[in-house]
Amino acid sequence: MKNILHFKYYGILSLFIFSFWLGCEDNIEKNEQENGPKKLISFGVSSFSFDKYEPLSHKPIEVHVYLPDSVKTDLPIMFVMHGASRNAQDYCFTWVAHAKKYQFITVCPDFSEAMYPGSEQYNLGGMQLNGIWQDSTKWAYQYIEAIFQFLKNEKVSTVESYGLYGHSAGSQFVHRLSLFTNPKHASIIISANAGWYTTTDFDESFPYGLKDSPLTLERLKKKFELPLVILLGEDDNDPNHSSLRKTEEAMRQGKHRFERGHYFFNTAQAMADSLGVEFNWILDTVPGVGHSNMGMAPKAAKIFFDKLKD
Repeated sequence: MKNILHFKYYGILSLFIFSFWLGCEDNIEKNEQENGPKKLISFGVSSFSFDKYEPLSHKPIEVHVYLPDSVKTDLPIMFVMHGASRNAQDYCFTWVAHAKKYQFITVCPDFSEAMYPGSEQYNLGGMQLNGIWQDSTKWAYQYIEAIFQFLKNEKVSTVESYGLYGHSAGSQFVHRLSLFTNPKHASIIISANAGWYTTTDFDESFPYGLKDSPLTLERLKKKFELPLVILLGEDDNDPNHSSLRKTEEAMRQGKHRFERGHYFFNTAQAMADSLGVEFNWILDTVPGVGHSNMGMAPKAAKIFFDKLKD
């Protein structure tokens, strides 16, 4: 009888010790989760400061991100470039519904007016400052590939390519990035409703054309192979829009954004045809939409999603 009671006593004691040990393990794991290394981005909308691109580390940017799923590690990445208002967070919120629908990560770099003042340093990527060409490693366009590689290194996604979209001033950023840098990991590049363009015209001086620019004819031939989409709102046709550039050079491209987008595309296509080289650019339009990122985003997101299915 004593042995039975003795055995029961030790059995209960062992069970208590085991339960206590499990509780301690749970607390340790919880503390490690709370106090240990945090993920770069979290489910929903978040942001992080990026200063890992060495040539521009003294000019860090805030990157707003929307993550639609906290479990999947292979979600596509779509960069969304804001307009002249420098409202990257607003753009990120605008794209939430589309990122949810098509399941991709939205990445919205914020090129603030404080760090990248004026169209010279954002729309034109800082290629020239006060008329002097800068080292290409210091162009703002280089941030896109740098952020993409950073996200991969941080295991945000395992994808090997990204989409790139820009509206208005962001569209200027995007099409010039395509012409003057090497977006080697871009699967689709969408330039929506730019106010004016750097055209593929070697008789027109930079920034309206390629005269006196570092882009040579041989390098331009390869640019026509890029997956570039010129996306235009059919109602973005106001010749008196308050932010529309009206210089003599810009007016040669058309009276308004809709005309200028066609001019940019048609000039490039004619040059590619004359050179006998492959031309992969696409021109697409959105009925009933004027100068609106919110209006252009649904079509742009669908283009990106369709590209992913190819």
